[in-house]
Amino acid sequence: MQAFFSQYCVFIAYCMRNPLPSSVKLSLAFLVFGIAWILFSDSLTLTFTNHNLSSYNKLQNYKGILFVALSALLIYFVSRRLQDNIDKSHKQEEDLLERYELLGMATNDAIWDYNIVTKICYTNRTLQETFGYTSYELQDNYHWWTNNLHPADKARVLDSIDAKLDTGGTVWQDEYRFRCKNGEYKTIFDRGFILRDKAGKPYRLIGAMQDVTEQRILQETLIDAQTRHKDEVAQSVLQAEEAERKKLGEELHDNINQLLGVVKLYIQHALVNPKMREELLQKSANYISQTIEEIRQLSRSLLPPALQEHGLLESLHQLIEDIRPVKAIDFTVEHEGFDESKVPDNKCLILYRIIQEQLNNALKHSNAQSVVIRLAHCGERVHLTIQDDGIGFDPGEVKPGMGLNNIHNRIEVFNGEMEIVSSPGKGCLLKVKI
Repeated sequence: MQAFFSQYCVFIAYCMRNPLPSSVKLSLAFLVFGIAWILFSDSLTLTFTNHNLSSYNKLQNYKGILFVALSALLIYFVSRRLQDNIDKSHKQEEDLLERYELLGMATNDAIWDYNIVTKICYTNRTLQETFGYTSYELQDNYHWWTNNLHPADKARVLDSIDAKLDTGGTVWQDEYRFRCKNGEYKTIFDRGFILRDKAGKPYRLIGAMQDVTEQRILQETLIDAQTRHKDEVAQSVLQAEEAERKKLGEELHDNINQLLGVVKLYIQHALVNPKMREELLQKSANYISQTIEEIRQLSRSLLPPALQEHGLLESLHQLIEDIRPVKAIDFTVEHEGFDESKVPDNKCLILYRIIQEQLNNALKHSNAQSVVIRLAHCGERVHLTIQDDGIGFDPGEVKPGMGLNNIHNRIEVFNGEMEIVSSPGKGCLLKVKI
């Protein structure tokens, strides 16, 4: 009997340690105790009464009462042990949920945890607040989630997550539109991790949802603005080309056409007036030479300079030398510490065109006596300033002409900056950073 009792205690301890349902553990303990009582109580009672049936029958009632009492004690001790285990499990679960809550408070992500086997789902407060649902409404997370996917995204998203579950993947992510409780849709970036057992079967999904609605709206706004900007730049380029054509037409009409018209008139007079023929032909030759020089200067202004051959500074000095015979202006070029070998060819050309355009503005409008051009490095940028002592203007009242617009468009190609400092009677200062 003592040996059986020892084995029974070992069996009870084994049941307590193994992950069986509490009801099964209690039933097994009572079942084993009842079978042991039936097998051994009668034998012990007969031995105790020396096989006296009269005494044996009298003890039957006491034996039943004792069985009930011992059963009650057994149930009490076993159930208390089971309850301790249940309380311990609940405490561990509460600690785990508390850690989840703390993690959820430390991040702006909407965290979810879905047990595929038990269908139990956990969501943090951020997820509930993001979509406006209560924790009770989110208990059946899978159906709640699938029912609120945008109809246009639903098939794609479900196919992608099913493919990950079926092919053994461990990380799933997607972006889709999701319906809030108020009926509005938000753009969500969802990223989940798939936990699998030793056989590779998925049993749990843990992930986080980020509300990226505002970011996507800003991206779309930025793309629209960039598209509009490209259209505006293209329109400005077309306008600049038209302005160049107009300028070329004016030069041909006002200067070259008039000179050729005079040459034609002299030649016609020379044909009918032999006495003045030599004088008229000489004048025609002089006008033709002047016309050739006008065409040469016009061509030089239109063709890109040979910067690769001569460099920016040499081309700049050549530009100034071409201007000196036309306009008596004192030019100064300051470039101490400026290394044009560090500047790409395309940016050198932009700098040259900006200087050419601004000098053209100074010749036409400023009545300047001196112009100072400065080139310098500042980190990764090139600083260009062009200052004259002309009549100046008020930038707030005077609308920028085609020349300044051309400069602005050229600078924008390289994300540069432009600033104009001027006032009536105090000249003009153009600052450029590329």
